This record gives sequence, structure tokens and C-alpha cells, in this order.
Amino acid sequence: MRSTFRVLFYTKNQSIKNGKVPVMGRITINKTTACFSCKKEVSISLWDAKANRAKGKSEEARMLNQELDNAKAQIAKHYQYICDHDSFVTAKKVYSRYVGFKEDSHTLMELFREQLESYKEKVGKEKAKSTYLGLVADYKSALLFLKDKKNVEDIALDELDKDFIEDYYNWMLGTCGSASSTAFGRVNTMKWLMHIAQEKGLIKVHPFTGFGCKPGYKRRSFLSEEELQRLIHVELRYKRQQAMRDMLLFMCFTGLAFADLKAITYKNIHTDSDGGTWLMGNRIKTGVAYVVKLLPIAIELVEKYKGDNKKKDSPDCVFPVGDYETMKSSFKVLGKKCDCNVNITPHIGRHTFAVLAILKGMPLETLQKVLGHKSILSTQVYAELINPKVGEDTDRMCDKIGSVYRLAN
Repeated sequence: MRSTFRVLFYTKNQSIKNGKVPVMGRITINKTTACFSCKKEVSISLWDAKANRAKGKSEEARMLNQELDNAKAQIAKHYQYICDHDSFVTAKKVYSRYVGFKEDSHTLMELFREQLESYKEKVGKEKAKSTYLGLVADYKSALLFLKDKKNVEDIALDELDKDFIEDYYNWMLGTCGSASSTAFGRVNTMKWLMHIAQEKGLIKVHPFTGFGCKPGYKRRSFLSEEELQRLIHVELRYKRQQAMRDMLLFMCFTGLAFADLKAITYKNIHTDSDGGTWLMGNRIKTGVAYVVKLLPIAIELVEKYKGDNKKKDSPDCVFPVGDYETMKSSFKVLGKKCDCNVNITPHIGRHTFAVLAILKGMPLETLQKVLGHKSILSTQVYAELINPKVGEDTDRMCDKIGSVYRLAN
């Protein structure tokens, strides 16, 4: 059933000053209303209460009536937009869109959609599909917030301020029950969008620079050395199962993420003058360069699939990777077969390599380059998982005083 829609203008006669009164507006849709100031004044003698407009042909009356007609047309436009995009229309929703947007204004969700389209075109080339899907989730979260808290589907960029991002952050933690790491990531997405808006000249000042929050990183899971050995020696009947196991091992011994594994070709593999084999490329997710000197087991895995082009996207690819969900399902089966204590996902290999590297003494600065992290802060997360120095120092302490302190008989 079509909504009843009406816009009328009236004067606030109790606020008369110097013979002039404020002009007000009222939007009525079904049984909902929204009143607002038109930010205009009119001589009380010129106002026609029945016609809801100024009377006569004076310049004052003509200009005011033209502005009121324009306002009514804009309100009708926003009303039609909401009718086309929302199943429930209220006067407040229409008013919110009207006061938030002008003809030349730019909006948050409009900018968000532009960036999503740009990312979608780069998936598989410069950007990982997982990054795109993460942005889609961020978009849906922002849209839900606008609907739930602001009762609108979009907001003008110049209406954004620190209060907006604080409300969004608290809404994610409270109403949605999001993890602090998720809320932190979505706040950073908003900040990134505002940087783009600044670069495009859509806003002059970044509205969220004064707001900060902590990520609260989740604990990373990884395979132990015993689990790695079981993975290497497990008996697998099917060739595809073996290939999945081999690709997991390669990620465990190189630190590659799924998208990077899928992207590498033989052009990424180089041999130096000393006979060392190196894997070099740029991360699909961030574009940051990574460089890994391949361990013997990784070299063996590369050689194993040379000339075997079945299931590969092209003969240039090193491994027959396939799609993410298939790999994820296969890894889950592998984890059960090998009696692993963690749920194996494609990213477990990357975590396992990072922890193994730290355990064996690789400096964080080197590991940062190997993993292709933009910031060493991302690398330090792995150092917090397990610190070999703590164990070594405790062992030395035990050697010195372990036999000195004993329980009394």
C-alpha cells in the first residue's frame, strides 16, 4: 500500500520579531511527522496560512516561495528514494535525508560503494578476494549502524564528526557484540575512507583523526613441531589429498598466505650465485614485497610439482591451488587425520612459519621482510605468542638453583 505523503509550511507566530516570523516545515507520512525550521523568515503580513506560502508578487514573496518550492521538490525526491530502497518509510527518515544532503553533497555510503567497485575489479590481480569480502562486511556493518542508530541509509560526508565514529565503535562493541579487533578494523576502514575523501577534495578536514582505539588481537593458532612431523609422515590415499597436504607444508615453511600461494609462478623463484633458492614477490593483500630463502623441504615441494599441470590454473603456476573453501575443507580433514590440537585453516601455515622462525632465532626485522608486513607491529604479535628467550633464561636459572631449593621431607 502506497504511503500518504504531504509537505506543508507554516509560521511560528509566537516567535515574532520586528514584524517577522520563522518559517517552519512539516513532513507527514501515514501517521508519522517530522517538523523542521526552514531557516527563513517572512513578514507576518505577507504569509497566507491557507495557501501555506507568501502572498503577493513582491520580491520578498517571490524569493521565499521559490525557495519553499525547491525545498518541497527536494523532500519529495528523498521520499521517492526511500520508497524505492526501503520497505518502511517514515517522516523522520525523509527529513534525515533532506537535512543531510544537498545537490552537490557527497555521502559516506556512496564513497564506500565506489571503493568496493574499485576493489572488486582488482581481485585476483592486485587485491585478494578475502580483502574485498572483508570490505563488503565492513560496508554491511556501517549500513546496519546507520539504519539502527540514525534511522537513515546514508549520511553526508560533511556531517561526520568524532561523535559519529565513537557512536559506531561503541555500537559495534555493545549492540553487535563484536570483538575489539573487529571493531578496530572497521574503524580503520572508516578512517581510510576519510583519507580518500580528503584526497578527492570531498572534505577539508579528516573527521576521525581525534579518535583512537586498541585492536585487542586474537591469539593466533599454529602447528607445533610434533604436529608438523605428523603432517609430513601421514599416509594419504588420494593424490589430491597429498597435494593439499603439500601446499599446507609449503605455507608452513615459507609463511605464504593463501592468495600469495595461488599467485606464485616459477618467475617468482630465483637462484643466487651460491646456489640458494629464493621466493620473491609482492603480497596480494597489501602489495608489500616479501622475500623468502627456501628451506630444503620447500625446494623439494616445488620440484615435486614441476611438469604436473593437472589442476593448475596455468602451467606457470607452482601449485594446483584451487579455491579457498575446498582447501579449507581439505585442511580440516587433514587436521583430524594428524590429531592436531588446532583447527587448521589456510592461514595456519603462515602463523606456523612465523612462530617457528622466532623459535629458531630469526630477528623480528627479518621476519617482517619475509612475511611482507607493512608494520613491525604486525610481526610482534607472533613474538607475544611464544618467546624462546623466556624459556632459555628460565632453563639457565634452573641450572643454577634448581637443586638448591627442594621441599622439606
